[in-house]
Amino acid sequence: MELKEKPDALIFDVDGVLLDVSRSFPEVIRQTILNGWVKFCGGISDSKGYTEEHEYIMKRHGAFNDDYDLAWALLSISAASGSKKLSEAFPSPRHLEKEVETFNGTVESWVHSRYGDLVPRRESRVMCNDLYFGDGKTRGLHCLETPMVHCHWSRLPLAVGLYTGRDIPELTAGEEMLEWQDFPLDNVVHSESGVCKPSPEGLEILCEHFGAKNPIFFGDTASDYLAYEAFGRGYFAAIGSLLPEAEYKFKDTEEALAKLINFRTGS
Repeated sequence: MELKEKPDALIFDVDGVLLDVSRSFPEVIRQTILNGWVKFCGGISDSKGYTEEHEYIMKRHGAFNDDYDLAWALLSISAASGSKKLSEAFPSPRHLEKEVETFNGTVESWVHSRYGDLVPRRESRVMCNDLYFGDGKTRGLHCLETPMVHCHWSRLPLAVGLYTGRDIPELTAGEEMLEWQDFPLDNVVHSESGVCKPSPEGLEILCEHFGAKNPIFFGDTASDYLAYEAFGRGYFAAIGSLLPEAEYKFKDTEEALAKLINFRTGS
């Protein structure tokens, strides 16, 4: 696969690109909804709630990059139904599609304006965080993540940056899993930077830092793709099956590296 212009930087999302998070964050969302429905809403958790169909809808929408706020939004939608049974309150995939079509502004402003202040956002996020890292009694779900790139970042042939929705503790946990503990923080735009996808600003910051004009951005969700489109330069490598509309699509990140820049992690 030959690119028209030679890339000069590699910018990676983390979740679903550098790390397989299929057993961590979706489970954080699912358990937060089940437990939060009882704790915050006084309800009865009598259904599975969050499914792969819901995940697909939310990740195809550019606004829900933050999984903790995604869980809070779904709890709020459910609470607004007035039912105490989760089986009746939790939106079906079809209902959810219609709800997210009404989205505008930020997740926080949209939830408050459409559903009210029915679920405490801070406490919901704390519940997510405890599930992800562990609460001292149970093992955190982050331990179930596995690397999708099996080489040290310094072996990659171009400048390497990360544009991620993770905060510093989550980023640190991810770097430990990848064995990238020495990755320069100056090469990362994270949630505590005050820049969040789908804003293209993270790509702009990293390209200015590297002096790059033609990066490859590796992403897997709509928020990644929207950030790239707004950025308007370089290439987008879509990892996984969520973005069939992307020009360059790959089953995993190592395949993308091999085909786009002829780099194989085992070489």
